[in-house]
Amino acid sequence: TEGSPGAGPLDRPALGIPKDIIPAMRKAFANLCTSPSGVLFENALLQVGVKHEYVNSQGRISVFFGNLSKTPLRHFRIVLDDCTHLKMQKQGTQGLFDEEENGGCTVAVRTQAKLLLLVEVTAPFDDAPAMRVAFETEEGELHEYPLRLPIVATCFMEPVTLEPGAFMQRWKSLDGQERECQEVVKAPPNAQEIDEEYMTRIAHIITDGLKFGRCKGCDPTPWTVSGAATFRTAAKDGNGNNINVGCLVRVEANPQAGAFRVTTRTLHPLCSKAVKNVALVSIKLA
Repeated sequence: TEGSPGAGPLDRPALGIPKDIIPAMRKAFANLCTSPSGVLFENALLQVGVKHEYVNSQGRISVFFGNLSKTPLRHFRIVLDDCTHLKMQKQGTQGLFDEEENGGCTVAVRTQAKLLLLVEVTAPFDDAPAMRVAFETEEGELHEYPLRLPIVATCFMEPVTLEPGAFMQRWKSLDGQERECQEVVKAPPNAQEIDEEYMTRIAHIITDGLKFGRCKGCDPTPWTVSGAATFRTAAKDGNGNNINVGCLVRVEANPQAGAFRVTTRTLHPLCSKAVKNVALVSIKLA
């Protein structure tokens, strides 16, 4: 690549994410949607690790950018897209948020740059915040990686346990086009056959991963898992009370077809879609 060191992305092409690591990257992102810590991205030069925790409508997200190469990474900086649904406070290694192409920080060999985000959710959402990482190698190669942070709607759930009668009553009351999302997903090709032990794993995804309360006794067969939760926001209604969204989910297995049907019902279309999407990627990894 041509251009003087420190030249900006308009002056020369940047190296992006190699296609061969995209599948592993997607899997890492999906894992982090339901895990408290892990690796979001890794190649020969850089490892991006994430640790995140949430209480009600608030989250604390730590991101670590580790230099795995044999030389310093220069002009290292990140750009975080603004989100209408998240209030975000950020702090990080000096220079990390520089917009100047000659700015940024230097990440020495085997050291890390750090980012800390304090977030508060103000509305339902179904996408994850975008973060662009840019740096330059000793040889003057410019790298730019578009990543997404695993801050998803299910991070802000609070489990609710309902009796079967109450669950079914709410389920029926949330019937309707805008409120329901449904999709069928095949079990992974190398997965064992769907048995009761497999369904226990699915139940753990709903309770531990999606942070839903398991509502037992709603179903006459062992092939369905039902759950309930409240999506917590910091937004206030006219009376000054926090706006929260009740969410229900059902995962029905078809052992003969090796497939699962995921149905979500909530008062808000974006919540329904968000819960369904996280459940689907989690089941694919089960």
